[in-house]
Amino acid sequence: MTELCELTASELLAAYAAGEATPSEAVRSCLARIEEVEPRINAVLLTLAESALAAAAESDARWAQGRARPLEGVPYGLKDIVATAGITTTGGSALYRDHVPDEDAALAARLREAGGILLAKLATFEFACGGAVNRTFGATRNPWDTDRTAGGSSSGSGAAVAAREMPLAIGTDTAGSIRIPSAFCGLTGLKATYGRVPRHGVMGLSWTLDHAGPMARSAVDCALMLAAIAGPDPRDPTSFDAELGDLVGATTAPVDGLRLGRVRGYLEDLFHPPLAAAYEQALAEFTELGVTVVDVELPSADLIEPATWAIVYAEMLSLHEGHLAGIEDRDEMGASLLGAAPFVSAADYLRALRLRPLFQRELEAALAGCDALVLPGHTALPPRIAEAMTAQVGDATLPWLDVFCRTQAPFNLTGCPALVLPTALVEGMPTSVQLAGRPFDEATLLRLGAAYQRATEHHTPRPPVLRG
Repeated sequence: MTELCELTASELLAAYAAGEATPSEAVRSCLARIEEVEPRINAVLLTLAESALAAAAESDARWAQGRARPLEGVPYGLKDIVATAGITTTGGSALYRDHVPDEDAALAARLREAGGILLAKLATFEFACGGAVNRTFGATRNPWDTDRTAGGSSSGSGAAVAAREMPLAIGTDTAGSIRIPSAFCGLTGLKATYGRVPRHGVMGLSWTLDHAGPMARSAVDCALMLAAIAGPDPRDPTSFDAELGDLVGATTAPVDGLRLGRVRGYLEDLFHPPLAAAYEQALAEFTELGVTVVDVELPSADLIEPATWAIVYAEMLSLHEGHLAGIEDRDEMGASLLGAAPFVSAADYLRALRLRPLFQRELEAALAGCDALVLPGHTALPPRIAEAMTAQVGDATLPWLDVFCRTQAPFNLTGCPALVLPTALVEGMPTSVQLAGRPFDEATLLRLGAAYQRATEHHTPRPPVLRG
């Protein structure tokens, strides 16, 4: 019999509805998996066994009484920059090791109200910067190869869901931090449209680029989770009251006749050859579904990363200037970003912001005649932890940021939704494809992702950490 921790969120809900399992059984299964694999991956900062079991008992009763809510009894984890009332929220930093918020983040409250069961607070690089090793809490290891990084900064979310410690987790994304760990760990990760998910109570890194969203093992599960957390919040003035529609229903729609615009040029330039072959295979698999793939361009794609980092530097300094003292004790990438931030002028910051409409217009033009864009999710294998600030592309060893954020940053800067899907394994590691769409059109991305996952099995293999 399949262990309950191995089921996706949608599979768990079906099992509960059929009377084949209970939330209490699922939580106990997930807790056992955490105890089994945590010594090898270090994804969980805090396990909430007592409160999770109490919540599960309430969910058992709701299912028995016919009062189940949309995520009733589904265990999930939160990246530890998401505030939880009465529960430590560290931001991945020694400075906040004992920080206990008074109220939940908006999305944490919504998940609880939807019936989800908070199982754990999950590892992150300090203040949601990327990096190699968290100097306070240690390295989070990739379940596919524990010598390799799980990506970041939502490293714990990626590793925990991949290791089947829980079916759902929340990540955040400023320049790829949902999508990179999802890609590295073989998950489905969705960065929704900017403003779709309120960020009240989520520690900020760069407020005009920050997003929060679901990480899961299927597009259907991402739809379930996004439906629970989306919508405006008066405490977050950047959140939007935009129609969501039936996201789960969208995942059942056919995709034949849809058109994908393949973004050629700069965003495909740094591509490790074995991963490039897996990407071509994924495009062929989409065409087998009746999807047409056409070439499109983003003429100013090479300017997106410099503009992104100018914005990150300036906004990060505004939020974290008080953390400059003792910078030598910060995580490596965070220290690098924060140390450079004072040298970005106000003029540089404003120039970068002024470029944003240009990129949005170019993206709109690329999408003309297409239903979504397609591009790589990641273009090099996850680095080994000892070399995690680099990326290997062919024979070249390149800086991490230059490779892994290249295909991610365009959709933070434009605010458009982007979905990462696992594709074929290469050298025993997941590869990925990324879909991006028009603002507030997550439904089309999830429709394409779910159809791809019905036709392939790239999202189903179990990582080696579970095989002994």
